[in-house]
Amino acid sequence: MAMAQVQDQRRADRVPVRLVTSHDGGNYPLTLLNLSTTGMLLSSPRSLRVGDKVQVELPEIGSTTAQVMWSDTDEYGCQFMQPIPESVVFAAEAASRRNRSHPSRQPEARRRMVMEHHGRNDETRALVLLIVFLAVTVVLFYAAQAIFTN
Repeated sequence: MAMAQVQDQRRADRVPVRLVTSHDGGNYPLTLLNLSTTGMLLSSPRSLRVGDKVQVELPEIGSTTAQVMWSDTDEYGCQFMQPIPESVVFAAEAASRRNRSHPSRQPEARRRMVMEHHGRNDETRALVLLIVFLAVTVVLFYAAQAIFTN
């Protein structure tokens, strides 16, 4: 179905959001980009096809199912199987605003902080190994020098 036709069929205003959730069927992150009572625009690291069903977690109602109606690169327009209450859209918008003002609350930011923490441990481990290697090299150098000078 052409995107222009889908846009003509929209019955509800979209609210911009930025929420990370996961697809129950695939256990990978999805980023909700906008939301309405009848559908959502999401971004996915994995390819989805028109007709695929995705199950996402939304504030207030938890898990809900939507069907992919169109796709463009890594963005997908989805229609909810059952319309969601307007209060859920407003709650998602509020959660999105809170996440933007406090990046550490976003799952992506938490994963990034964990990865950075592990990265520092890896750097420390590499530095310790380098120091040990240099110390062993110095000891071997002086041992070899003592053997060959006598």
